Amino acid sequence: MIQRIQSLYLLLASIGQVVFATGTYFTYNLSNSIYKVTGKGVFDMNEMLVGGDSKSFYLGLVLALFAFVTIFLFKNRKRQIKFSKIGGLATFAEIIFLLVTFYKLNQGEETNISFGFALFIVPITTVLFFMANKAVKKDDDLVRSVDRIR
Repeated sequence: MIQRIQSLYLLLASIGQVVFATGTYFTYNLSNSIYKVTGKGVFDMNEMLVGGDSKSFYLGLVLALFAFVTIFLFKNRKRQIKFSKIGGLATFAEIIFLLVTFYKLNQGEETNISFGFALFIVPITTVLFFMANKAVKKDDDLVRSVDRIR
């Protein structure tokens, strides 16, 4: 049912992914210039695109839509379990992507990096996906135990 706790977890994961996709990941200083890394690319202090692409922006929006659609799969618990597990693994892949991006930026010249708020949302959404997965499994076990009693 829609009023279950896993629906709340998935809704929060969906909102978190939208915030992640549209937020700032980190800013850094390089050669007396300030650059901002977002989901849509790397921008300089004049908000001009200087590099990067929109992969993480679109991935964040797709995962937000994925989490939102998973809410409405409550009639098919096995599919909901599978989708929440896939969503959790995909957000874990986002974390790895962000770590690789950070590592690439940290090499080379001396840089002063400050993290944005959106960077801290991805681990939270990963946990929310896995908590939703656990809650759906718990519901499925409850329904199976009731069927067993009959």
